[in-house]
Amino acid sequence: MDNFVHLHVHTDHSFLDGCSRVDKLMARVAELQMPAVAMTDHGNMCGAIDFYNVAKKMGVKPIIGIEAYLVYDHKMEDKPRRDREKSDDINDVENDLSMLKPENYPKFQIHHKTLLAQNYEGFLSLAKLSSESFERGFYRKPRIDVETLAKYSKGIIALSGCLNGVVSQFLLYSDYERAREATGKFVDIFGKDRYFIEIQNHYLPQQQKIIPGLIKLAREFGLKLVATNDSHYVRKSDASAHDAMLCIQTGRKINETDRMKYPNNEFYIKTRQEMEIAFPDLREALDNTLDVAEMVDIKIPLGENHYPKYEAPKDLVYNKDELHFNRILDLYVKKKNEVQAQKGKPADFHLSEDERAALKKNGLYLFDLSKKGLKRRYGVDYDHPDLYVPKPGEPADRAKQLCDKLDYELSIIIGAGFVDYFLIVWDFINWARTNGIPVGPGRGSGAGCKIAYLIKITDIEPIRFNLLFERMLSLERVSPPDFDVDFCQRRRDEVIDYVRGKYGVDRVANIITFNKLGAKQIVRDIARVNDISYDRANAVAKKVPDDLKMTLKKALETSGELREEVENDPEIKHVFEQGEVLEGMIRQTGKHACGIIIGDQRLDNLVPMMIQEGTLTTQFPKAPVEALGLLKADFLGLKTLTVISDAQDNVRRTRKNPGFDIEEVPLEDPAAFKLLNCGITVGVFQLESEGMQNLCRRIGLSSFEEIIALIALYRPGPMQFIDQFIEAKKDPSKLQVPHPLLKDLVQETYGVLVYQEQVMMAARIIAGYTLGEADILRRAMGKKKPEVMAQQKSIFIAKAKSFNNMDADEAERIFAVLEKFAQYGFNKSHSAAYAMLSYRTAYLKANYPVEFMAALLSSELGNMDKVSKFIEETEAINIKVLGPDINISREMFTPIINPDWRPDVQDDIFGKSAGSIRFGLAAIKGIGDAAARAIIQERDANGEFKDVFDFVGRLGTKKLNKRVFENLIMTGAFDSFGIDRGHLLGSMDAILNYSHELEKDSASGQGNLFDMLGLGAESSMGGDSGIIDVSRPPMPISQKLFAEKELLSYYVSGHPMSEFAKFDDALDDLPPLDKVRRVKRAPFRLCGVVSNIVKRLTKKDNKPWCYFTLSGRENSKVWQMNMFPAAYENYFSDLRDGECYCVIGECRCEDGAELRFNVDSIEPMRTAVSRFCETVEWLVEPNAYAERFVKILSHCVHDDISKGTDITHKLLLRVSDTDYVEVSSNGMLQSAYVPEIFKRLENEPALVKFKICKVRPIPVPERKWIPRAKA
Repeated sequence: MDNFVHLHVHTDHSFLDGCSRVDKLMARVAELQMPAVAMTDHGNMCGAIDFYNVAKKMGVKPIIGIEAYLVYDHKMEDKPRRDREKSDDINDVENDLSMLKPENYPKFQIHHKTLLAQNYEGFLSLAKLSSESFERGFYRKPRIDVETLAKYSKGIIALSGCLNGVVSQFLLYSDYERAREATGKFVDIFGKDRYFIEIQNHYLPQQQKIIPGLIKLAREFGLKLVATNDSHYVRKSDASAHDAMLCIQTGRKINETDRMKYPNNEFYIKTRQEMEIAFPDLREALDNTLDVAEMVDIKIPLGENHYPKYEAPKDLVYNKDELHFNRILDLYVKKKNEVQAQKGKPADFHLSEDERAALKKNGLYLFDLSKKGLKRRYGVDYDHPDLYVPKPGEPADRAKQLCDKLDYELSIIIGAGFVDYFLIVWDFINWARTNGIPVGPGRGSGAGCKIAYLIKITDIEPIRFNLLFERMLSLERVSPPDFDVDFCQRRRDEVIDYVRGKYGVDRVANIITFNKLGAKQIVRDIARVNDISYDRANAVAKKVPDDLKMTLKKALETSGELREEVENDPEIKHVFEQGEVLEGMIRQTGKHACGIIIGDQRLDNLVPMMIQEGTLTTQFPKAPVEALGLLKADFLGLKTLTVISDAQDNVRRTRKNPGFDIEEVPLEDPAAFKLLNCGITVGVFQLESEGMQNLCRRIGLSSFEEIIALIALYRPGPMQFIDQFIEAKKDPSKLQVPHPLLKDLVQETYGVLVYQEQVMMAARIIAGYTLGEADILRRAMGKKKPEVMAQQKSIFIAKAKSFNNMDADEAERIFAVLEKFAQYGFNKSHSAAYAMLSYRTAYLKANYPVEFMAALLSSELGNMDKVSKFIEETEAINIKVLGPDINISREMFTPIINPDWRPDVQDDIFGKSAGSIRFGLAAIKGIGDAAARAIIQERDANGEFKDVFDFVGRLGTKKLNKRVFENLIMTGAFDSFGIDRGHLLGSMDAILNYSHELEKDSASGQGNLFDMLGLGAESSMGGDSGIIDVSRPPMPISQKLFAEKELLSYYVSGHPMSEFAKFDDALDDLPPLDKVRRVKRAPFRLCGVVSNIVKRLTKKDNKPWCYFTLSGRENSKVWQMNMFPAAYENYFSDLRDGECYCVIGECRCEDGAELRFNVDSIEPMRTAVSRFCETVEWLVEPNAYAERFVKILSHCVHDDISKGTDITHKLLLRVSDTDYVEVSSNGMLQSAYVPEIFKRLENEPALVKFKICKVRPIPVPERKWIPRAKA
């Protein structure tokens, strides 16, 4: 024999130290003409199906295995403390040879065991072992014990293992007898024909020590030797990249000494000749690897159906209409034979009586649900369609059309075997609806299915919107339907728990995902482990073009700037050399955000499982689990549904309209379209972006169908046709039609082919395709495979000739048009579902803006950036956001409506205020849901609180702790009682003590003086009683604002920058973003209040720096500032949270990123106004108050209250309606900025207008000049 098979290979699914991408591994194995190769990742089978498929494609026999973590001297459920720190793995072997004695053998170690699947039974055994290791044996690593190994040993070939194998470890510690005993145990489990002695030689002294013992054991037990190389990377030159990967995965750097590191560069896919050098006297061990490969014959049954069966409730009673059901089965047989004939096969398909009986089991129930849905949705009685009276505009045979459509779709669903799928999806959606959990209108191609609409899986009427059932399912292309279901984000997990409860917790699982190293990420990661500074690495990474499919090789071909840097910088070149090896490898695992797998049996009977974040998760990703026949359903948590649900609840409560249902609103509401066409779409699903707002204004939306088109158009690709769409909408004479036969098809989208469904219909109109055939064509066009497209083009031309007598050139031209549009065409069903949510949110915002914005604000609690944005939008549509009120606020943001308000569709839709919104009690930090709920329950049950004593008395000190009470006071929740916050805060202990005494009296059956006099709690309040100390000073506005910002993250009573109003606008100097992007950096000056100061240390030299938030008076003026070490040293000691500053610095923008603000200096606003404001004008009315105004101004200029002479005042008297004359001597009136005086002047009745005329420019910071060194 002259070849060799690697039986011990780690792919990148050995997440810590595997560095072999499967495609590169297979390419190398094929290059070496090796007939087979094994995959033995650490403890898991995550890459098994990918490995299997790629190997088959490359003509290499796949051997699927794992390197199991085995505990030998204890049970897998035990968690003993390790006997010593050494793990005896390849990177951590005992180097002190004097320690290698039997008495020093370490207890409680985790060993390695190489296990290979001989056949599919062995594959399932490995799946069981790996699953058990995660579910029962996880302790530091996923472990199995000898007993479990024996239980699931069928179909497995076992090797004795690497240096950390049980037998190898006994030999390493010079204990041959125990090695012999262990070998005997494993032979008893696997038999001599399936157990092999594994030998490795990476030229380590420990391996040299154990090889003679391993050979002796093989001879003694009559076992075959096999040589392996424990490969962790593909080529010897990859060793450096592998070392970098170890550092990436362990968070270390290459130059660190005390870290995980392999002893040499021998752990790669070696040739036969290289293996012979390692084992010059043991050729048999190399030849035997071929024997092992010959033993393996694994065929994984992809494509089987392991969908769970829907089990109807035992007491379920429904109409079993077998007569009509048999007719539907006959229709399926007919359609099936039509497809057979199209494919040139005999049209002899039929259903036996047994097959019909099997299809009836759940098919009859789905049929009955569909019939009931037909009656509910359309008013058509399936059994008596002749009783239906068509509505105006409907065809006379409308009822028959609907029944025929039901029959057709149901025949395909039943025949394709997806009845249980539909019932399972219907069941959990129905459960959610029954339990008040909001469900989305649908998503994906499923929205084109009328049966789904009838049974309320979806909420999109497919016939009205010309959605195609065949886009989801056809007999020409039978693939599982894919219903992605949106649920309210807050309650999504309840639905998943219901599914687990119904089908079994061991039959329902999450799906694993793999985060792979992309081009930009790998540059940053490798630079970090090579100790290259972050700024330098980031600068290089930003030169890698933004493209999800970008690779380092492609980046170098695309970017000349990047290529030049790699060629001229050895360090960066080294990063790219290592990166090209590691790129695309797995960085870490995660869970699919919404995907759930459901099976017809325990999932670990079919696929290996693991535990991630406490939940059962498949080791295989989405595609393999679907290929293995398991049902995948997407349970998406959509915040928009939560907002819609909360807004609907708000409307029902505020309007006293419990029957309001957003799903029943008309799709032609004028106010909703007015809002859209004005671009007031913040908070409107999918239409929030600035680009979408502009597009809404440009298009002038007039129908729901145009919203569908808008969503499909606004994406890369079709965006180039937006102008054509708009032009043809506004001027029908400019409609461009691909072919006269397609005019009606493209009329809806003004001549532009927008949807994939239009491509399908075009194929039907031009070339007579069935919709099933057209869907196959559409899919082929989307994949753009040249050989497939050439074949499809020939078919299209021939069919066009046959169907429409169209010449080849014209048919080829139309084919090219369809091919072009198919590559970016959007799924219309998906777009329609999105459009429904867009419309519903627009409807709510237009007609119930207070209720909607309150729900929108509530959905973002905890994300103050979003809350600030939505508060700005709320106030922009004339709705005031107010602080909390103990008698009005509910848990979340609370709508207070103006009952007389109606949207003005003729003029400004929000010209009049629709009401206001109050902060919710749970939105106050430190209150919590429980306390807020208790307050609201008490208020709802027994009425509003009369005063603070009534509040404390009714809540009781057990429900109301001091912190809750204090935070309610500080945020103004009791302001409506007319008591200053400072007075309440100073009397808080007295109030709580008084309430506590009343509780004690009540508990002991005693009354108090006020009760006996019949006065109640109201008489105990106020200055007479002394409980509330009104002698204290009121709370200053600055303290109120600080508390509001701290507890509400928002200023309610004003803004700290209000005293600098107008001055801040005058001083603010922020260069336009496009300018900064062009010049890379520019100076700025910005004014605001400082918050969220975070201190950090630089990575390079441990110098302190910080970043903080600077917020202006307007909600849109929020910036993050970076104060790096130089500025930190000079100014950090002056920086105070909650204080107002003028910040000067440099803003930067590189590679299209957002602006970054680097601080040069800060200055308190009071002195900054004096320093930078050069001239102000006072325009005065010459009336009786003018003299007083001049005296106050003169006082400001000349009195000792003013220390500076920086601002020049100009005094102008009005002489006519438009003209003023200056009466001040130029330069004579100068003063510093004194806020109190300036505010007083602004409030004087003589003042007509105050203007800031001139500000000084941003000072240019001094830069240190360093002379250039002489050559």
